[in-house]
Amino acid sequence: MKKRLLCLTAVTLWMSACNESDPIDPPVNPPAFECKPTPVTTEDVASCQPAATDYRPREPQVNNGPTDAWAACISDDNTYHPINQNISTVARSAAYDEIAGLLWRDCQTPSKENFVTALDKFTQPEGIASRVQRREDYHYPAAPNGGRCRDAGVPETAPDRCVGPSKLLPIINDAFTKGANGEQPRVQAARIEAALLWFFYISPYSEVNSCTSAPQDCDSAWAYYTGGSARGTPVGLAAIVRDVGPATHERAYDAALAVRCWRNLDNETGAASNLELRNRAMAQYDRALLRGVALVLRQRFTQLPQGTEEDQQTRLAFINTLAPFLDREARARNASQAEVLRTQSSSASASAVDVAAATAAIDALFSCP
Repeated sequence: MKKRLLCLTAVTLWMSACNESDPIDPPVNPPAFECKPTPVTTEDVASCQPAATDYRPREPQVNNGPTDAWAACISDDNTYHPINQNISTVARSAAYDEIAGLLWRDCQTPSKENFVTALDKFTQPEGIASRVQRREDYHYPAAPNGGRCRDAGVPETAPDRCVGPSKLLPIINDAFTKGANGEQPRVQAARIEAALLWFFYISPYSEVNSCTSAPQDCDSAWAYYTGGSARGTPVGLAAIVRDVGPATHERAYDAALAVRCWRNLDNETGAASNLELRNRAMAQYDRALLRGVALVLRQRFTQLPQGTEEDQQTRLAFINTLAPFLDREARARNASQAEVLRTQSSSASASAVDVAAATAAIDALFSCP
């Protein structure tokens, strides 16, 4: 079991990917339309009113007003104030951006060498891989008998809870291996992109839970989304969400501040006890982040018919990888729409996908942040 959880090493991939008779392939740009940056879109969520219990630091007339459901706290200045200035998650978010630059950003077909270099960044000590190997999804029941997802045998008994080692890591390792061997490099990059996107989505939810006993984990809950950035200059997942849904990004940042507000009000230097306030902040955060991930998926569906067959296969690989992770929440909201999304996202052929049906299902399921 321990051997299965270990990530592949860069040296292993380098040896399998190249030799003197198998030179490293140089990056090749895809068609020109692919190189245009994703535009920052206008998002209208006027019909999506915040819940009465939401934390709303951008609205002074509400925040600490007569109808405010939150006591005055450290986040009321609309700024995140770290509990511990040393936030290791910031480096993981930076590594994610470096991996993106090597594998799927900047209009490139990633070379074998790029996969090896990206794997080095993924597996650096205390880096992304070290957290994927133990990441839990707290939406699901705990593992039996108090087991931890990093313990031998536990991921097999609780695969949904142990989403990192049981589901994400096998996808990532397989894609790194195939990419380093030159097998559909853009498709493999898209699989890694989708798996890491879900990791960075699920990590804030996990860190809010662990912050109950470890206050500094609230900093990680903020940094997994923001990369340690300010609201107006997002990086990492926050930049991705802002590009497809500016209003959703604003709501997500509000919620990250709600988490910090909760911990400021709830014995900041020790164990928390106000779980009702924690759960309120966590639900606000999760709702916005789910909408953000869904909007990224929606964008790939709308782009699916464009470009060459390789372009379409790349986007379909991203859809095939990411969409199943949204199924739990989708079915909890609307089972019939969830089935539409499952059907369209599990297609083996881009031409068989009903894009209109898929996007309509996403709009119905994840309409508000």
